[in-house]
Amino acid sequence: MKKIQRVALGLALLAALAGGVVSASAKSSGNRPRAFSGVIQSIDLRARTVEVREQETGRVVTVRVPEGALLRTNSTNQPLMQIERLIPGMTLSAVVE
Repeated sequence: MKKIQRVALGLALLAALAGGVVSASAKSSGNRPRAFSGVIQSIDLRARTVEVREQETGRVVTVRVPEGALLRTNSTNQPLMQIERLIPGMTLSAVVE
């Protein structure tokens, strides 16, 4: 009986440690640059944010746009635009400094 309890306790500790390692490795930096493509849903000029629906996953991502940054769009006459010139429905393909 003692041997079964020790084995069970050892497996429980191993599972707890493995779970901690997995959760630690799953964390990612939210501030690192990321390439994506999607359709602009809404634009907030005061907060300088753009909500974009990703084409691959369909999820909505909020992008903070720094002052003076240019955004790559699907517009043929001016592919790099400031946030003030964006229109909902445009395709945003990358953020360029």
